[in-house]
Amino acid sequence: MATCRECKYYKPIDEEKGDCFGVEVSGDMDAEKCPANAFEPK
Repeated sequence: MATCRECKYYKPIDEEKGDCFGVEVSGDMDAEKCPANAFEPK
């Protein structure tokens, strides 16, 4: 299962969280919870 950390738009803030389009998200969050057109693998 892909996670937010694997998305090319994910920018790490620290070891657990990152920034995605200006929203702080968990790096371990399932990509399925992202907007349908937001997740793109690195």
